[in-house]
Amino acid sequence: MSIVLFLFVVFISFHSVNGLECYVCEQQEGNNDKCIKTVRMCAREEDACASLILWTTPHEWTPRAERRHYISKGCDKHEGCTRLLYGLASICTRNWYEDWACAECCQGDRCNRYVVVCILTNIITLMMID
Repeated sequence: MSIVLFLFVVFISFHSVNGLECYVCEQQEGNNDKCIKTVRMCAREEDACASLILWTTPHEWTPRAERRHYISKGCDKHEGCTRLLYGLASICTRNWYEDWACAECCQGDRCNRYVVVCILTNIITLMMID
């Protein structure tokens, strides 16, 4: 029994020392390259992985001012990420015809690999109407 307790304590200590791992990137166009290849060990107080998704026109000039997804990811405190999530709720429309910004929060190693860039229910609804 004492061996099991010892192993449990070692496991808990190892996990708390190593902390959470999150994907990190800043203002990357699309969820690829650095956003799915770069991982950071979070600080002890950071208990969530956060993603910020922007759908907007690029800073440089483009012929039709086509919008693009810009992704930022990193470590955060769950409370701070949740605050950002609710703060952006009014502009988090995920539609194609206007700029929007959305935040996503998760807890677990590398849980922020994927991001939601559109709402599929709109596509399904349009398909059902036709």
